[in-house]
Amino acid sequence: MAASFSTAAAPHITVTTATTQSDRPLDPNAPAVFSLGKNTYQISVEGIAGDCQAASPENAKFNTPIPLSCQDQTNFELTVRFAGDYGFYYQPETQTIRVKREPKKTASRFKRPLPDVQCHRYQGGPVTLSLGESFADGTQLKEALSGQVVTVKNHSVTLTPASESGGLVLLAPVTAPEPDFTYRNANIYFVMVDRFSNGDPSNDHSYGRRQDKAQNIGTFHGGDLQGVIDKLDYIQALGTDVIWLSPIVEQVPGFVGGGSQGDFPFYAYHGYWSRDFTQVDNNFGDDATLKKLVDEAHQRGLKVFLDAVVNHPGYATLADLQQDGIEVVNDTELPAQWQNWQPGDGQSWHDFHDAIDYKSTNWQQWWGKDWVRAGLPGYDEPGSSDKTLTLAGLPDFKTESSQPVTPPQWLLNNPGTRVKVRDNYTVSDYLLEWQTQWVARFGIDGFRVDTVKHVDGEVWRALKAHASEALKSWRAANNQTGEPFWMMGEVWGHNAYRSPYFDQGFDALINFDLQKRMDKGAYCLSEMETTYHAYAETMQTEADFIPVSYMSSHDTELFFSRFKDASMQRGAANALLLAPGAVQVYYGDEVGRDLGPYGDDFHQGTRSDMVWQRNAMQAGLLNHWRKVGQFRQRHPAVGAGAHQVIPQPGAYVFSRQYGEDTIVAAFVGRQAE
Repeated sequence: MAASFSTAAAPHITVTTATTQSDRPLDPNAPAVFSLGKNTYQISVEGIAGDCQAASPENAKFNTPIPLSCQDQTNFELTVRFAGDYGFYYQPETQTIRVKREPKKTASRFKRPLPDVQCHRYQGGPVTLSLGESFADGTQLKEALSGQVVTVKNHSVTLTPASESGGLVLLAPVTAPEPDFTYRNANIYFVMVDRFSNGDPSNDHSYGRRQDKAQNIGTFHGGDLQGVIDKLDYIQALGTDVIWLSPIVEQVPGFVGGGSQGDFPFYAYHGYWSRDFTQVDNNFGDDATLKKLVDEAHQRGLKVFLDAVVNHPGYATLADLQQDGIEVVNDTELPAQWQNWQPGDGQSWHDFHDAIDYKSTNWQQWWGKDWVRAGLPGYDEPGSSDKTLTLAGLPDFKTESSQPVTPPQWLLNNPGTRVKVRDNYTVSDYLLEWQTQWVARFGIDGFRVDTVKHVDGEVWRALKAHASEALKSWRAANNQTGEPFWMMGEVWGHNAYRSPYFDQGFDALINFDLQKRMDKGAYCLSEMETTYHAYAETMQTEADFIPVSYMSSHDTELFFSRFKDASMQRGAANALLLAPGAVQVYYGDEVGRDLGPYGDDFHQGTRSDMVWQRNAMQAGLLNHWRKVGQFRQRHPAVGAGAHQVIPQPGAYVFSRQYGEDTIVAAFVGRQAE
């Protein structure tokens, strides 16, 4: 049977806020269920077949049919006033969708059925593959997953696919040249430091942070920089080129309420609620540990990226209000250490707000009105544009301001800080200095930049220029050479195309598109052809365009949690690691890491602890991932090369060619499980 190529994504629905996104398939036989808190959500539906046309409603009404547009995306807002599970019921006969509140929680048990795709079955035994003009007759090729060596004859080879390959065959010359690294083929391993590996238990409760004696959904779990150092050989063996660390700078020490119900204390374990941008958070380690990590990574040929957050600092928690002497707390009974507050009878973790006077003029002692926008007395109110909104309620730095500012006194007094008063520095001047210091001091190779569209492009261009000079200086002082400083940006919802954001100093942008398209591709690799062709063609025509594609992330979902199926996870590994452009692996993808506890905040579950004690299924996945990842690393043609399908019945075969490097990949069909 000829391979089946997909020309469009299957019907699916995406629910988005300013900071999170979840995606589900649309099945006429069962609702797509999401756990939603109080908020206004952007809803998009696409992949609907037919000729229907419908105007997108501005705001959806519950229990009322919403017309869908075929071919084009349907977009509308949904305002949820009561937290709970909501089902989106797709009715293909009328091409409408209806939103209903579900009577009980079902989203946590969601498991997708395997995709309904016609896919060739591999029955075992040798297969003959045509290689087209990829290799001359007589060329010896090595198959990466089985180790077989075969010789090209009549532009074909005959071999037996490896038993645990998922039907994949990877071929390259035995005498392939030593590869030159290119970011166009980069394999980036994203580590959420707190959830990865606990290398130094002595720092687990820095700043008086505590666990919650329950599920510890939003507390620090103990992962640190020493833990990453301990696992560098493991990371390297995955075929990794770059380690991207979640933010490691000092975070607000205390908690806010977690989830819409305030069911758990939510600390800044993820790193995106910064307090002091100039020093390492004690939970993660110190300068010496960071230096050791970078040095040992470089010795292994691994680059290190830090996560740069410029749009906002963290929330004001009871702990830092007390530590910094910000006099905005009511005469309410609090423990001696305010961060030890716990909810009483009838209260939730949100109720710590009752102890804080949000109308006090003393809030000027905090970041101050010249630094941030916030809904506080004397401060500029947040706006509605991307540049002026307060993302997830976080104070918004005035990065566009030309007014000279002075750092707040509490920050200048912060023990260990490197913050200094500078003449005529603006908000963005300080933030650029604080971010660039990490490059100048440690030789950081690049940044993953958070919330790109919420900061003016001039700031990003300046960050790229400053960091590039800092890295050059560090390398000169340390007798090292390497690739120019590299920046990849997160523009929420961005797909694989060259947008004007590439002109703001970015070498690559994170691609949110591939995760939506991987279900069918994980089941049957031939379903990736349309996507592969589009990505590769754009990369060949746009010299500075690089997408960074992923299958799981901390802000969307884990691929494994979709199907909880080893063969699908293995297929997803193939689909991701063979994708044109750079790829991002989220820690634990390689072993099928599943969701952790999350209460009514689904995205907390995507940050579960790394799996170090592995069962047979997970060990098998890891072995496969290593082989495919190392093949990709040895062959820059995989990500950077020109893509060409080699037509033949019963198999999906393609070549990639980049300079002197050529590979052929083949999918001979789903293996019997």
